[in-house]
Amino acid sequence: MRVLVVGPSAIDSSEMGCVRGLRVLGHTAEICDLRQHMGLPGALRRNPMAARIAEFVLLSTVREPYYFAQQHLISACERFAADLVLVIQLTWVLPQTIETLRSRGVRCVGWFPDAFTSFGRGTFLLAPWDALFFQDPFMVDRLRTAFGLDSIHHLPQCCDPEIQRPLSVSAEDQARYAADVATYGTYYPYRARLLEPLLHSGLRLKLWGPRPPSWLHHPVKQHWAGRQIVGDEKCRAMLVAKIALNTNHYAGIHDVNKRTFELAALGAFQLTDDRPALARYFEPGREVATFAGRADLLDKVRYYLAHPEERARIAEAGRLRAHRDHTFAARLRVLLQTLGCHSPAPTSGGPATT
Repeated sequence: MRVLVVGPSAIDSSEMGCVRGLRVLGHTAEICDLRQHMGLPGALRRNPMAARIAEFVLLSTVREPYYFAQQHLISACERFAADLVLVIQLTWVLPQTIETLRSRGVRCVGWFPDAFTSFGRGTFLLAPWDALFFQDPFMVDRLRTAFGLDSIHHLPQCCDPEIQRPLSVSAEDQARYAADVATYGTYYPYRARLLEPLLHSGLRLKLWGPRPPSWLHHPVKQHWAGRQIVGDEKCRAMLVAKIALNTNHYAGIHDVNKRTFELAALGAFQLTDDRPALARYFEPGREVATFAGRADLLDKVRYYLAHPEERARIAEAGRLRAHRDHTFAARLRVLLQTLGCHSPAPTSGGPATT
């Protein structure tokens, strides 16, 4: 099967994880990054700040910043001879584009691996998808009940074993990424409040990710590590940190985030907020450590800092579980089976189990 995946082409994006996972399953897959086809001149596309300003202008005028990229997606499907279009960034594709693709015999599937607060205007709900998949069963139940559709399914987050895997760390890495507690992601008020017990604890805390927004007036900004990290650098930073902290978004109601699987897969010791859904994927206390809200966070951090051998056992057990059960290839096999599609024999480079 020939599958065109729509979304960012960053090395550790979910979209590139899908491309690699589909290839492991024996399919032909390519990425279609619509950011390069928004009608912006080349000079603007090459300047990140100018591109953000241009996107803001597009949002203020045509409202859909990817409006001008729709024809490119249709043409890319034709050139690639796609059997299936898999859209991760559902807000990038307009309903009429899905209508056009389906009228040409291309099956169209959406997989939204984020909280419902990222739906934007939700125009993708108007498109005639062959199927929609969401990471949170809450949204599956809500939309199935509201629309009376049985083409809406649950598909949880996962890891990419080609990207999230143990790496050797040098003395230079140890010095660069040294931290008692570290995490990565964007800054928002809920996360800032949750981290408050650590801010004045005397512990070395590093928060990697985009520059904190200017409107966030909170001391958590003092612990920004200085930049966003991706790929191997992300792996090494989390491996060097004694504790890799994971805080789920408040709108992730009945499931857990992608970071849960990524941290486990790369072999970091993960301390995450306790959620009922976590036990579906990992055994708390053996494959991942948990804390119960702010009141418990600092106590758990201090406990695990004092027990390095226990941290190492949990990290290794979590890595084995993630690579065995929770890869993109495993998730996409379920997605394709739900559509009635079957994969050829897996190619080399599949999930590692040892």
